[in-house]
Amino acid sequence: MGELAINGERLRFERMGTGEPLLLIHSLGTGAWMWREQFARWQPDFDVIAFDARGHGGSTHHGAVSVEAIARDLHAALRTMNIESIAVVAISMGGPILAHLHALAPGLVSRAVIADSFARQGPAGLARVEGLTKMLSDISMRAYGEDYATGTLLPTTHPRHFEALVGSIAAMDRDAYLETARSVFTSDVAGIMQTFTMPVHVVVGAADNRTPPLLSQEIAGLVPRATLAVIDDAAHLANLDNPDAFHAAVEPFLRNTADA
Repeated sequence: MGELAINGERLRFERMGTGEPLLLIHSLGTGAWMWREQFARWQPDFDVIAFDARGHGGSTHHGAVSVEAIARDLHAALRTMNIESIAVVAISMGGPILAHLHALAPGLVSRAVIADSFARQGPAGLARVEGLTKMLSDISMRAYGEDYATGTLLPTTHPRHFEALVGSIAAMDRDAYLETARSVFTSDVAGIMQTFTMPVHVVVGAADNRTPPLLSQEIAGLVPRATLAVIDDAAHLANLDNPDAFHAAVEPFLRNTADA
């Protein structure tokens, strides 16, 4: 575990392995912890890096918390690490963050997996913000975390992931969570995604009720030559719900493109 001073924040990160750099971008309310099984599996072949986004986990949030700000943090951090090219696996809010990272530094991302994400949510996104704002005015972050985890993870998901997700959300500052959520849910990065020139593989849990498969299908239609895979027995956080199927859906793309 390490820490970098970036853009007025202290960003906590995990890094392990050797080989081609691989950046993992987590979902709203989680952190680098959500990639533990991927770290263990991929570190023999990749230099795997995952940051806690500002306002999440061990990272500070002195400034604004938005997908654009998180992308700027990642760009600056990768420059500090002297990384000029990197593969990316981005889940949920990671999709819009990836788009803004690409806009900041075209050519930096060599290829990308976009999991359980979206290019835009339109009026539904604003409605989600309004509903969330009302909910968090009435209950604690822990109570919200329990509600979110119950409605997001599948009953078959390992209980340790449920507890980790609840604890991660409970530990967040309410205002930072709401600020991030507003930026995430109202993002429209369709135009940026249409400019992607790197190989892109889109994956989505068949039971994803937060960003349903239709939103992933839209991404695949926007990105030139993108491929799409639907993961059975998985919902919005597919890598937690069904790690084996997630790996099966992602690894051929990561490894075959790396070997090409």
